[in-house]
Amino acid sequence: MKKSWLILLVVAFALRLAMSFFWQHRCGDERFFFPDSDTYWTLGRTIAKGEPYEYNGMKIHRMPGYPALLAPLFYFGGDRPPVMAARGQNCLFGTLSVAVVGWIALLLFRDKKIALLAGGLVAIDPLNVVMSAMVLTEAPFCLAMLLQIALWIVALNEKKHRIGATFASGLAAAVAVYLRPDWLYFVPFATMIGCVLAPLGSAQSTASKRIFLNGAVICLVLAVCLMPWWVRNYRMTGTFVSTTLQVGPSLYDGLNPKANGGSDMAFVEEFYNAELKLLPTGTSKQTLEQRLNARMRQAAIDWARQHPDRAWKLATSKFVRLWNVWPNEASLARWFVKLVVFCTYVPVLVFGLIGAGRSLGRDFSVRILWIPAVYITVLHVVFVSSIRYRAPAMLCFAILAAWIIAGRRNRK
Repeated sequence: MKKSWLILLVVAFALRLAMSFFWQHRCGDERFFFPDSDTYWTLGRTIAKGEPYEYNGMKIHRMPGYPALLAPLFYFGGDRPPVMAARGQNCLFGTLSVAVVGWIALLLFRDKKIALLAGGLVAIDPLNVVMSAMVLTEAPFCLAMLLQIALWIVALNEKKHRIGATFASGLAAAVAVYLRPDWLYFVPFATMIGCVLAPLGSAQSTASKRIFLNGAVICLVLAVCLMPWWVRNYRMTGTFVSTTLQVGPSLYDGLNPKANGGSDMAFVEEFYNAELKLLPTGTSKQTLEQRLNARMRQAAIDWARQHPDRAWKLATSKFVRLWNVWPNEASLARWFVKLVVFCTYVPVLVFGLIGAGRSLGRDFSVRILWIPAVYITVLHVVFVSSIRYRAPAMLCFAILAAWIIAGRRNRK
């Protein structure tokens, strides 16, 4: 079995590295496909040089997690390190996610075949392979998320390691939030669902109490880890900023008269110029980022209130974009790409959903595997949507799918 895992991990890394070289060749002189990549790249350079953490004058634009991972590339590679180094870094994170998926499956089902199958499904998953080749937060975030869930499962089921695993899960949750701010509310969200769906009868109160206490400690550790970021933001703005000042722009990106479910941030410049004109004389531009965030957030809320039917239609469109059976992007919608995505995605989704249904008769440790899908869906029917955002949920679905597939094979 160790040999099988070694082969699987080597194949997983090779696939991701090959995709990285292909994608680098495709990008050519542009270096990056997504605009976000340049943001992280620039911020990574500022950290390496010890410069103020800001991008185009915006000081609370991005969480510092991924730029901090990129910073060593600039520290050791000079001002222009090869982009392939960042892609290779994410290939490693993506490969480690394969291993952690297997660990979670083993923790839950105590079956090495299920663990190997789950890891195999993730190893060859086109979406996971592609996202591991991008200079984006997906690969390290998925690894941190999986570690958080794995350690939470250990904390719930193994008394000997309960305290240490709970604190470690909180640390992993903090890393995940420093990478992707939208993960901030996952623990209370999952805890609430776990308590509500706890087994009925005399065991309900005991199960609910255990889930609640674990969730509360994880939240506490998460809050302590985020405290330096909160203090820094308060010193700059005079108000509490939990993650970044990009909530407003992101919300308006998903809820505006021209919205179609995808992302188009062309409106930012118009808002920026309008707010700049309204900036009181003598007022520091340091408050501009905060004012822009509030202005765009309110504009999105006002538009949704005035056009509820359009907002609901957008929510439906975003749901379809998130769980589409092939890529939404026209440039990626060639027939063979559609076929590969369809054939690898649909079986995992179907068997994963069956597994989610069967998990309702089991404890929270198994049910937690479908909660990321619910959480991510709730977020992205409001904000913009794309199949890239379902990547973390599909890692968990792969475990449920492997459970069902292996179970059916055993019955034969």
